[in-house]
Amino acid sequence: MPCVCAQCLEHSRTLGLEGGADSKVIIRKAYYEAAKTWHPDLYEHDKQLRHKAEEMFKAVQAAYNELLEHFDNPVELPMEPVAGDSFTRPAQVDNEPRIDFHGAHGCYVEQDFSPRALEIAWSHVREPDRALALVDLSRHGSALGDLSQYILFTRLGIYIRDAHNILSLLWYDDLGELRFVDQRKGGKLPLWHRFIEKISATEQKYSLEIYRRDGTLFYAIASQADDGVKKVIHNFLQQKRPQEHP
Repeated sequence: MPCVCAQCLEHSRTLGLEGGADSKVIIRKAYYEAAKTWHPDLYEHDKQLRHKAEEMFKAVQAAYNELLEHFDNPVELPMEPVAGDSFTRPAQVDNEPRIDFHGAHGCYVEQDFSPRALEIAWSHVREPDRALALVDLSRHGSALGDLSQYILFTRLGIYIRDAHNILSLLWYDDLGELRFVDQRKGGKLPLWHRFIEKISATEQKYSLEIYRRDGTLFYAIASQADDGVKKVIHNFLQQKRPQEHP
């Protein structure tokens, strides 16, 4: 089976396999294409390009060999704390609420994470926490995105990387009100939202606002996701909100 450790994900990109290496046949085919592109003999009349090609050719060969080796012997990523991590994580949670996007585009649940989704999860989550789901917020009105913006749901909190490349974290202990806000004015959506609906065949009539317990807005999901996805997120977070005691 394919290995999805950080090293193999980087080797996959070296061979042009952005989606990961799903089989040895795919690895070999990508290797042959990359080797043809970067063979040093093709650049013998350009000293500078030949030097770059030699380095790339070595990287391609190393990527090919290690991908094949790890394919047969997948490497488990150690879940050790990151040096300098200043977050203080709450205790582990039992009886985890279920989250299911029913196959919606750009949405991943724990057992079906793509290689890129796994890479993102591993970059943030450490034991005793665990990644549960991830939603691509970078689609910009299309069915496809690059996961440059996302919302990651774990057992203990929410990680959001926004359009400004700012990463924010909210623990469920600090989760406050959840609000659906109608984006329609005069019964109609703004032109941009109508355009997004048309090209992506998704509903964009509501935004989901996520607040902290102190009443400040944490994040609002508007045109980045379909209304159906927002409802799934709302229902999941509603179960994760701290119980109010009289």
